[in-house]
Amino acid sequence: MNPKTLGRAVVAPLMLAAAGALAASFDGTYTGTLSCPAFPKQPPLRVDIAVTVSGAMATYEQTAKPGTETDVGAQEAGNGSVSPSGEIVLNGGCRGGFSCVTEYRGDLSNMPIHLKGNQRWWFRSGERERECEVQLTRR
Repeated sequence: MNPKTLGRAVVAPLMLAAAGALAASFDGTYTGTLSCPAFPKQPPLRVDIAVTVSGAMATYEQTAKPGTETDVGAQEAGNGSVSPSGEIVLNGGCRGGFSCVTEYRGDLSNMPIHLKGNQRWWFRSGERERECEVQLTRR
């Protein structure tokens, strides 16, 4: 094997390993706070949230305990995708006493980790939408 071919044979697997390491570098659990402005006659929403990333997939859920101050009567959860560069998109909804759909977007490679998105809720009085923010820290 000539030196040029040998060099390629050594470098190619290293490049693949490095690319795989970069793609997997966002794996783990992230915790933080989901914050949204108030709807009429309600306080602003501020709840704990946990996001778990494994490869190109992500899941999230509110971590408020039923009956506590941060319990809003509905639990939000969902899933989404993570790009190799760290861009994350989460889509979810509410289960429990209310109906909602949600979407949050951000970049896990930025510090601090900050996602923006919206929630659309359906109440007896009609439909409401609000913009929300998520602040995350990797555990």
